[in-house]
Amino acid sequence: MKKALSIILAVVIGLSISITTLASGGECNCGHLPLVFVHGFGSYPLYIDPESDKPETAFPPSTGAIMKSIPDIIKVANTLLVTKNYKKCADALMVVLEKMMGSLACDDEGNSIYNVGMEPHELPTADKHKGSDYNFDTQSDGHADHDQYDYYYDFRLDPMENARGLAKFIDYIKELTNHKKILLACHSQGNTIVTAYLAQFGAKSIEKTVFMSPAYMGLGMIGNMFTENVSLDCKSDAFVLYFKGLLGKDPGAQLAGAIISALNDYGVLPYLINALAALFDAEFERVFDQALIKTFGTMPGVWSFCPDKYYKDAKANMLSDTEKYGKLIAKIDDYHYNVQVKLKSIINSAQKQGMKFAITAGYNISSIPITGEPEVQSDMLIDTEYMSIGALGAKPGESFPEGYRQKVYHSGKNYVSPDNIIDASTCAYPDKTWFFKDQGHDKFTDGYTAFVTELLLYKGQPTVEKMTAYTQFMINDSEGKLVNVTGPDAPDNRSNAKIIFDSIGDMITAKIKL
Repeated sequence: MKKALSIILAVVIGLSISITTLASGGECNCGHLPLVFVHGFGSYPLYIDPESDKPETAFPPSTGAIMKSIPDIIKVANTLLVTKNYKKCADALMVVLEKMMGSLACDDEGNSIYNVGMEPHELPTADKHKGSDYNFDTQSDGHADHDQYDYYYDFRLDPMENARGLAKFIDYIKELTNHKKILLACHSQGNTIVTAYLAQFGAKSIEKTVFMSPAYMGLGMIGNMFTENVSLDCKSDAFVLYFKGLLGKDPGAQLAGAIISALNDYGVLPYLINALAALFDAEFERVFDQALIKTFGTMPGVWSFCPDKYYKDAKANMLSDTEKYGKLIAKIDDYHYNVQVKLKSIINSAQKQGMKFAITAGYNISSIPITGEPEVQSDMLIDTEYMSIGALGAKPGESFPEGYRQKVYHSGKNYVSPDNIIDASTCAYPDKTWFFKDQGHDKFTDGYTAFVTELLLYKGQPTVEKMTAYTQFMINDSEGKLVNVTGPDAPDNRSNAKIIFDSIGDMITAKIKL
């Protein structure tokens, strides 16, 4: 009898302890999920001997490394423009690249050659997800006082490996905050890590993901570089268009754009471009073999930027020695064929598991005009088509034919931008994709940040129709607030001299008002 009573008492005590534990440390029901943010390429510095007392910065290049390279940079410019000795110019250029980027090199298997990596950092210990003033901070660096949890990774390494690290980090944040699910935001290369995570682990832990300026389908620029389709011939007009889109439309930017246009009109810019083109034609293959492949061609993280249309040719061009690069090829194939090529099926599967998502993409800035292909719509770095998974874009500086917008419908809806530049009806997810005109790749304005915050906090699946305070196509006003894109931009028929004069006057007026 006593034994039976003892067993009953033990069960009662055990249940009491369990109930108390659940009440105090069980699942949090605050209604406010923790957010994990996965930054883009190079957002976290890499150091040489990161565990030493005073590690030297490997990336971005330190001030010291840049200062040491100045004589070599001057030598590059001198040999290019004065002596036109392209071999010596290429030699000097490779010295600059080696001094500034050489420590980042990976071996034939895609692992860091040198003792280079991130500084040791502790996992977060503060449960800060319940803040009533929650606001997504796109500029967070992992140390600032912000509301999300930043995931650190080495941008050079295998996205699949980095994704496995993300899985452990997400599990840790879930345990820290007592939530079964989290919110995810990812920018640029961070999207390759997140989609690699979804491919390997599914979306059971993810309530919502915002894919910001995604690199998950690659960059046309990298595909062209890796296949050696690089050309600067007759590109001066394209550079003017690129820089004007990149600079924006405030008085200072208009002044700079007018000066660049004037330099083009008077033949200065074409002269510089032609000099660079001659260097490319004469020495690109040698620089490509000795510098590009050595420094970047063995980085699995950079290979994740190669779009599918270039991938096979790029491997044949850069990694033709399949025995030497066998393990590296296995790594990059794993990401390419199991993530990039299967992107839509991965997102569809995540949706079936309950994950909501949104995609944001920039447009109206020409791609960097260094390839043999025509320039395309981009956010100055990533092609708008790749970010949006399929949007059509008019040629930079142009628009679709008159009447195009009135004719194109998808499921009874019009997804063509009012300025007649982007056709989102061809996107994989046209009702879940938003576009931002003239927005550079890293241009996080207050308006854009507020919009991403609203996407994250929206209850349920956000769509273009449901987010009634916003439209599918937006642009930042002079104060960094989002406003609707309207019709085509009015042509600026002023002369360069008139633009320069007006811009200087506008800047003087603004300074007087301040």
